[in-house]
Amino acid sequence: MRVRDASLHLGCALRDEEVRICAMLAIVRRKLNELSPIAMLPPEILEEVFHICVSWLYDSQKPKHRLAWTQVCCSWRRISLESSRLWRRIDLCEPRFADEFLVRSRQAPLSVVCASPLKTNTPVNLALHANRLRTIDVFLYPEVVTSFFSSVGPTLCNLTNLSLKVPPLSPTVYLPFSIPLLRYLNLDGVAVPWDDCRNLTHLSLRSLSPELCPSIKQVHDICSRSPNLEHIRLEGLVPSCLEVASKPPVSLVNLKEVIISGDQHLVSTLLSGLALGPAARIRLFTSLTESLHSLFPQGRPWVPCDANTVRTISLSRNGAQVFKTGTQAWSRSEEPNQLLFSLSSAVSVKTHISGSLSHLFDLSNVTKLELNTGFLYDVPVDALKSLLDNLPNLETICTAFNDLEGLFAVLRAVDPSSGRVYAPKLKNLSFSKPSDLWFHFKDRWLAALVDVARFRHLSSHPIHTVEFLRCQGISEVSIAELQDIVPHTIVTLKSATNSGF
Repeated sequence: MRVRDASLHLGCALRDEEVRICAMLAIVRRKLNELSPIAMLPPEILEEVFHICVSWLYDSQKPKHRLAWTQVCCSWRRISLESSRLWRRIDLCEPRFADEFLVRSRQAPLSVVCASPLKTNTPVNLALHANRLRTIDVFLYPEVVTSFFSSVGPTLCNLTNLSLKVPPLSPTVYLPFSIPLLRYLNLDGVAVPWDDCRNLTHLSLRSLSPELCPSIKQVHDICSRSPNLEHIRLEGLVPSCLEVASKPPVSLVNLKEVIISGDQHLVSTLLSGLALGPAARIRLFTSLTESLHSLFPQGRPWVPCDANTVRTISLSRNGAQVFKTGTQAWSRSEEPNQLLFSLSSAVSVKTHISGSLSHLFDLSNVTKLELNTGFLYDVPVDALKSLLDNLPNLETICTAFNDLEGLFAVLRAVDPSSGRVYAPKLKNLSFSKPSDLWFHFKDRWLAALVDVARFRHLSSHPIHTVEFLRCQGISEVSIAELQDIVPHTIVTLKSATNSGF
């Protein structure tokens, strides 16, 4: 009996000691945690960190425990719950989180998002919070759009950004609501009262049925009521009437970009009613069957400005691009702001564009010409002569895979009217693209290239540099004869090497 009592007493003493040691360890751990860098951050910095954590909730690959960071300690939980701005984004694809976030956001402005109509199961009741909505960016089925806006539409008095999309081939949804403070409007398969649209900075319309599509006049009126427009995108509009009243063009001096796709006559009519600022980029997608005169019968759509000096032209079988400054050949991803004009046509434009660029641009400052794959197959020699004749200060020609016979013939020819060679200031030639491989270049074109270099050297208009980007058969040995005429030759055999021009 005494042994048993002694064992029980010892066990109790050991458990008490264990509790005491655990408590001491907890104190030590807490003190160590307090010395860690993140524990020393002030609440406002932690809140910024939490703002990044919240963004993970909306990634395509969501973390397994998306809100675990709010439970790390009482301090973190308090900061996260007291910061209403962390919870102001309501995802309709996550109704369980949405209801909780509506509570946590208190009176903060709300943004409603939905990336997929397939994930929207349980509707979120936002009617009581409609006055807090600032941004709506949703992709929903038509009946869900109608139901959603029937509850919140009449009270969207503070909404500034609206982006609505319904699945392709769905009937166009009409929302008969006026939103007075709206600035950003992006509609795909959704129509609104067009005469109520005003003071916009962004306008994007797509996939509208003819009966609900705005007329040309209504589009121009929206622009007139929105003098601070910065972005216009109009895709596939099919207005019932293309006629417009004759009146002065709407001035949009702050416009940065206008993108229009559709019938050639529609594109021309839309642009005829606009006077664009000097920084505006024009991107057109249409089946061009005539020259640029047909798209711009009144000439340049920009207000006159020296900032529109054209330096680079890129021509292809189905379009053209015009750049304001000298950009690196074949590389545009890092310099989108330098684009001034582009046109993409569903049919080959042949000489429709190359022969009428001077209608829109002063080509006297162009120093670089890019000829994309196959462009030279559609252009006769006389058209090439006319093109180069309009580029008196051209210094560089970069050519992708093409039939070079016509180009070389022009570079070896003399203009009968002036007695000079074409492109008299031409100094540089580059062949192929960094990502392409030009087969049989040596066998097919090297001898003709040597003839061009020799002719221009004897004519006192020598070629200074010739660049070969992955041209088959070209090596330092094979171009020995060319090197005797041209001071600088560059041979690149590796792929994905940028052009030197």
